[in-house]
Amino acid sequence: MSGSLRFVVLLCLACLVPAAAAAGFADPPATGSMRFDVHYGSQGFKVGSAQHSWSLADGRYELELELEARGLAGLFGLQYRQHSRGLLSGAGLRPELFSVEQRGRKSEAAHFDWPAGRVSIRRDGAERRSGTLEAGAQDLLSLWHQASHVARNGRPVSLQVITNKSVKDAVLEPDGKESLSLPIGKVETLRLRAHAEDGGLNIRIWLSVDHGLLPVRIRIEDEKGGVLDQRAAAIETGRPAATATGTKN
Repeated sequence: MSGSLRFVVLLCLACLVPAAAAAGFADPPATGSMRFDVHYGSQGFKVGSAQHSWSLADGRYELELELEARGLAGLFGLQYRQHSRGLLSGAGLRPELFSVEQRGRKSEAAHFDWPAGRVSIRRDGAERRSGTLEAGAQDLLSLWHQASHVARNGRPVSLQVITNKSVKDAVLEPDGKESLSLPIGKVETLRLRAHAEDGGLNIRIWLSVDHGLLPVRIRIEDEKGGVLDQRAAAIETGRPAATATGTKN
């Protein structure tokens, strides 16, 4: 085989690798809920629990997370509810609204105006800041499920991660495989990492190979080195998402 022909063959095989890898994973469940044990701090002390629910159906998605911490952790603000909703397409999740309600504080939300290419971050309804919205942008909660699309493709992506306070330019990238011992048992996972260019965001997400690449562990480290680690303790699921969403783009 000539050198040029060998190059073409290798190039074609390389293009097929992501598709072959994706074919090995089941579709995520269209609906379900998950309970996490919540650990906090460098020592990883268990401080409470979180309940996460999702719906991926009829071209739309809805996600919710309610976290309840006990003791001092609760006093320090680790009691909140996050909600994300938006559209589903072949490229994954496209948020329209991300909101955060925290005990003793005014509600905060990020509004995604895709036609205008603009995101508005508001507190108690009043805009505090805004920014340009780029294709592929995710919020803190939709990122958990968007990670499965990156894992299936096997390639890092640059994207905006939008919180209830800021817009971060970040990279979401595959970070290897790992066997985890979680409250739900031993789980084979694909690990991904999202990190901001300015160092203000560092999130690791572990996706379960046996649960349609659902996020079964999420570790968030803030700018001051504080660590919030959520580990799956129970999972309840419905039908696969491919059955519920069809082929809408």
